[in-house]
Amino acid sequence: MPRRLVRRQEPEPEPPAPDDADTPLLYSAEGAAKMLGGISKAMVYRYVQHGELHPIKLGARTMFTREELERFVKKLEADSP
Repeated sequence: MPRRLVRRQEPEPEPPAPDDADTPLLYSAEGAAKMLGGISKAMVYRYVQHGELHPIKLGARTMFTREELERFVKKLEADSP
């Protein structure tokens, strides 16, 4: 019976850190949803209602800072078993 060659699993390289000039200061609910892995906008607003995600208001718009999204993800990581 012939042997099968198995490729060694190498870790995927980390994507390059975004350049500060290219990184938006604020994200809309839709942008925040994409940054959080493609969840829905409704789920973003649900996290806001439950006090887990803290937006800022810019006129009538609800916006999120990158730092707030990173804080939220770190909290999720810390709370997971």
